[in-house]
Amino acid sequence: MKLILKIPMNPIANLKEELKKMTPLSIALGHDNDVFVLLREEQIPLIGGSFPATVTEKSYRYQVVHLKDGQKKVLDLPEETWNYHYIQPIDDGHILLVCARSYYHDAQNIEENARVYDENGCFIRSFCLGDGIEHVFVTKNQEIWTGYFDEGVFGNYGWKDPVGSSGLVGWDASGGKMDSLEEDTEYYIFDCLALNDVPNEGIWFFFSLESMIGVRKEGLTKYYPTEDMHFHAFAVKWETIIAYQGRGEHAFFELQREGNEYKTVRKLELMKPNGKPLEPQLVNNRENKLLFLDGNELYMYELKSDV
Repeated sequence: MKLILKIPMNPIANLKEELKKMTPLSIALGHDNDVFVLLREEQIPLIGGSFPATVTEKSYRYQVVHLKDGQKKVLDLPEETWNYHYIQPIDDGHILLVCARSYYHDAQNIEENARVYDENGCFIRSFCLGDGIEHVFVTKNQEIWTGYFDEGVFGNYGWKDPVGSSGLVGWDASGGKMDSLEEDTEYYIFDCLALNDVPNEGIWFFFSLESMIGVRKEGLTKYYPTEDMHFHAFAVKWETIIAYQGRGEHAFFELQREGNEYKTVRKLELMKPNGKPLEPQLVNNRENKLLFLDGNELYMYELKSDV
């Protein structure tokens, strides 16, 4: 591997005021270089100290910060009983909030853990995206893709036949299932760690057991091995990927495709104005861009042809 490449970064926004009383839960890149941040006022207790709740008796306050063209808009959701984990833009000006967990009580009582709101906070619709969701991604053509962790694949929270048993599922904007890897038996995916979308190329995903990148398009999947690495977010452009390792490892790597394999060519350090490396608290990606929340500051990295 080559020497470390240090890249200077400047924040695109500061959330100091918003984070005085709120905790960041999720960030998302929109389709027009805009940014969404999901915040909650209080921590929701775990069930038995171990498992996340889905719906709570007590109401909790959430906020959605929308940054676009230098303007900041804050949407207040003061009395929510769902335990939201993810945010994505959907429809024309709406937002999708998703709880990672969903209880299957019986065939007539399945929790709809995906909820759509308009820009004024008015509820639009809800549907179920299954249990054990690791990632949610809404493409520009309004497809919803969900990647699952092991409990979503093997079943928990009452799911004997889990929606996410294949590890990756595609939905339409109303929550109708349209694709999955159920008939793709080449690999067994029980931890989909990252999702991205490249227009006209399909949905890209990464799973850890085989350290493999998959590209799903029109019901078919191409697989590209990597060099035994794990990552939880990535930007992609042409033959290049910038991968963020995550989960305590604030490491960035440049991968280049050689034939049918992605090989690591160098490590990157994204440097803040104070000279310290970026250590993201939250990460998101879309196409060739990576979005980071480090402390109060938001940063965006764009992968260009010359890294």
